[in-house]
Amino acid sequence: MLVQLDRSSPVPLYLQISNQIRELILSGALSEGSRLPPQRELALELGVNRTTVVNAYQELAADGLVDATIGRGTVVRTLSRPASPETPSPLPWTEVFSLRTRFAYDPLIRDMMTLCAQKNVISFAAGVPAPDLYPLDEFRAVIDEVLAQHGRVLLQHCPAEGYLPLREWLAERMVERGAQVSPRNILVLTGSQQGLDLVARLLLDPGDVVIAESPSYLGVLQVFQAAGVRLLTVPLDEQGMQVNVLEQILVRSRPKLIYTLPTFQNPTGVTLSLERRYQLLALAQRYQVPILEDDPYGELRYEGTPVPSLKALDRYGHVLYLSTFSKMLFPGLRLGWLAAPEPVIERLVLIKQLTDLHTNTLGQWALTEFCRRGLLDRHLERLREVYPRRRDVMCAALERYCPPGTRWNRPAGGFYLWCHLPAGLRARELLAEAARRQVVFIAGEACHVNGGGQEWMRLNFTYHTEDLITEGVRRLGQAMEELLQRQQAQPVEALSLKPIV
Repeated sequence: MLVQLDRSSPVPLYLQISNQIRELILSGALSEGSRLPPQRELALELGVNRTTVVNAYQELAADGLVDATIGRGTVVRTLSRPASPETPSPLPWTEVFSLRTRFAYDPLIRDMMTLCAQKNVISFAAGVPAPDLYPLDEFRAVIDEVLAQHGRVLLQHCPAEGYLPLREWLAERMVERGAQVSPRNILVLTGSQQGLDLVARLLLDPGDVVIAESPSYLGVLQVFQAAGVRLLTVPLDEQGMQVNVLEQILVRSRPKLIYTLPTFQNPTGVTLSLERRYQLLALAQRYQVPILEDDPYGELRYEGTPVPSLKALDRYGHVLYLSTFSKMLFPGLRLGWLAAPEPVIERLVLIKQLTDLHTNTLGQWALTEFCRRGLLDRHLERLREVYPRRRDVMCAALERYCPPGTRWNRPAGGFYLWCHLPAGLRARELLAEAARRQVVFIAGEACHVNGGGQEWMRLNFTYHTEDLITEGVRRLGQAMEELLQRQQAQPVEALSLKPIV
């Protein structure tokens, strides 16, 4: 196949491949029904990772140019022809979508969400707090009061930056924890996911280099993928991001952004050590690269000494700090915030106005009163009592029900256990088997960029009660045992079918 790659181009390799194949198809050089080379074969021919070719083929499939079927491979589709006025037809929407929205999509995430929505499914996949611990009565009382006293005002628009008293409370909270911020440095968000999207819009162009930990939060990987950036990853160990590896990458590349979850990282639960935090900031300053610090779990420490945020240690304005109320209060409230230098906030406000004008006013007013009255801190104290018990119950259940070779961490905070499967097991296969027993989790490969993680799974320990956690892990252990038994039986079956010579 006539595909030539320009490795000096800012355009990602998978887009170069898909763009050139697209031209061959549209020009007729590749006729309808033609088979594209197998992914491994083309990857070997071009000297790229197979994932690069997979992403390129997925781009073509999203454009409606090819179909991938088992047994036939990837085949050029019959191109649609303009309909005559006498025979109207539906608009082919996939051919109208912007190229920016045609990023690769992993159906694993969609399938997992579908399973979680089903009744009687025990979900260890959800990244949400425990509904049974929601402070509903307290929050309802606050909403009733602010509506009665200020309803005509708080049901109007508010500034795009957010409700000023909430920004003042957030700034005071961050100053108490060592950060040098004021209300002018705070932007209230419709959830931290909006913050990820806004920062990507502000800083990133297609082909830019972004550095992230591996594994990392699957939601941010999708944001970067949609932005068309080149994602370089840094491995983790028990002290967090391996900063010595980061420095080697910084020497070779010119990244536009470093993204990190330094405290109770998602999915691994590890925390970046204080020494490495200083090293990371020093590298950002030396190479003049901004850091996006994502900190949804910082308030959920159950033991040990708190470590200052990167924002609290930052003295030269390199850190953009992102957090949310979704993990410590109500995810449906959709309220988060970003703390950044004023020039960044000013530009982000203009971008946010294009998407939603401002975050909902009622939620901001109610949350401000909830926090000012100390109700958030009281609720956090309750979570810090219950969540570590649920974590320990899950660890005990894993010890009891899972086969030898299963390993997991015991994080000092956050939401997740990061579990390594016994030799021979793969998370996607286990997920399918576990789903038949109505229990689901996040497969590790969803948290990796370029392959890897097949032998890992992420388990949430905050969402369910202790009894459901135990039952869910019991079912998970059964699924693991079933897969291991099948593997042990396969060699015996193969031997029994051999002819005697």
